[in-house]
Amino acid sequence: MKTNKRHIARNIIVFLTLLTVQPATGESPSKQSLSGLADEASKLFQQANELVQKAQQADRAKELYTQAILRYQKIIEEGKISNGPLYYNIGNAYLLKGDIGRAILNYRRAELLDTGDTDLAGSVSKNLEYARSKRLDQVPIKPKKRVLQTLFFWHYDFSTKTKFLIAGICWTLAWITASIRIWRRKGSLLVMILPLVVAISLAGSVALDVHHSRTNSQGVIVAEQVIARQGDGGNYPASFTEPLHSGTEFDLREQRSQWLRIELSSGDQGWIPADSAEIINPF
Repeated sequence: MKTNKRHIARNIIVFLTLLTVQPATGESPSKQSLSGLADEASKLFQQANELVQKAQQADRAKELYTQAILRYQKIIEEGKISNGPLYYNIGNAYLLKGDIGRAILNYRRAELLDTGDTDLAGSVSKNLEYARSKRLDQVPIKPKKRVLQTLFFWHYDFSTKTKFLIAGICWTLAWITASIRIWRRKGSLLVMILPLVVAISLAGSVALDVHHSRTNSQGVIVAEQVIARQGDGGNYPASFTEPLHSGTEFDLREQRSQWLRIELSSGDQGWIPADSAEIINPF
């Protein structure tokens, strides 16, 4: 897990974002105050890391991580700013203080707000996989979905923005080679067709991503543990023999009052209290 080495770089990105903020009317915080919050959060994060590296004052380190998180969240809430580096930093702080659920939640949010920064995307992906390896519930993926993930790896492994960018490049390349073939009457037909097929495939994948994000909400359990039930109430029998734990991801199928009907990657379903989980896309 890489957190220390890249944290300063991530804060530089946060600072650059803050410099372009246009505060709304009223009592919106100034650019200077938001930048000050980011600077404070960075210093608190580094102080906590130093205590962890020295194996000293573990409780104090967790307190400093919490203070850093609160400042990043204040930037998001008061500054109306949502970007990948902010959620990546929050995810790192939660991970280092041992809150696996909220670490995964914020890494997933950072993925959704991919800026096209391949270095950031790689860091988010690695830390997310590390956090997932630490959760108690290792829910299997149902066979059909696993096969699809293998056959259409590019749809599942690449971010929406990356696929959109590659599709645009391939589309342009296809038309350039087509123009050369028409005017010069030479050039391989395969060179024209291949990028066109890639462009169409990735464009379809982007369309599926957009449709999925609009019709299918996902979330993460953030409570230490929760009993999933067969109905939307505490009097219903448990859906599983064991409770679900922090960090378990799910698709949201239905919401009734203060209960969520969730579906795990295995295809199993159950109802959990709404306050035991958070939805990934809050934007």
